Amino acid sequence: MANQPIKKMEKYIQEVKKYRELLKGNRKSFWAKNQKEFEKNITRIVGESRKPRGWKVYLVVSDFVPHKKILPFDDETWSSTNIVGATKKQGFEIMAFFNRAGSFLSRPALLTLVLHELWHVSQITKSPKKYLKSIVDDKLSMKLEADAEKPIEILPKTIKDEVVLEKILYCYDIGGWLAAKKMADFMYKKREKIYGGGYLQEMDKNCYNAFLTARQKRNINLFIGYLDNDQ
Repeated sequence: MANQPIKKMEKYIQEVKKYRELLKGNRKSFWAKNQKEFEKNITRIVGESRKPRGWKVYLVVSDFVPHKKILPFDDETWSSTNIVGATKKQGFEIMAFFNRAGSFLSRPALLTLVLHELWHVSQITKSPKKYLKSIVDDKLSMKLEADAEKPIEILPKTIKDEVVLEKILYCYDIGGWLAAKKMADFMYKKREKIYGGGYLQEMDKNCYNAFLTARQKRNINLFIGYLDNDQ
């Protein structure tokens, strides 16, 4: 399902360029619009990928109970792809769960989340037993997670930078510099090691240092400017 590249990637890059200006102003309406269109954006990205033959894929968009404010560095932000059935009698069905904790992200910034889960869909269709085994095998889990990061690794830098920027700014708008720093630390220091491991680092050293400079000078626009100039 995800072994085919997203068509017309240029349209996502153009969206990012438009959003960069919006992110310099009042971002409240930007987050609200993304949250309202989260389900539609997930569906549109999935619709641009080739569907696996012989399998049904169910998309679930929800959050956890009790409903509480979750920031993207919290433990309760995970999404997951699971096997519903994988025999002729039980049917060949997969459920992909997308956590609303990421609903503030724009459509281009959702690419990393959606493509990762769609790659898991492909892994399931190739070997359901291997995928199930990964749940109780940390080494195999790490291997499959690293494999599912492949479509993220080849995304244009503009898209990956947008993910970083939106996560930092959202945390900053909700919880100030303290929350933004926690987000930066997570992307730079912690993401690679979460759960069973195998994930890519979202923020490199130069980007992290640029954030620290903006934090020291108490000017979040310096960080926006850094990513604008780093294209």
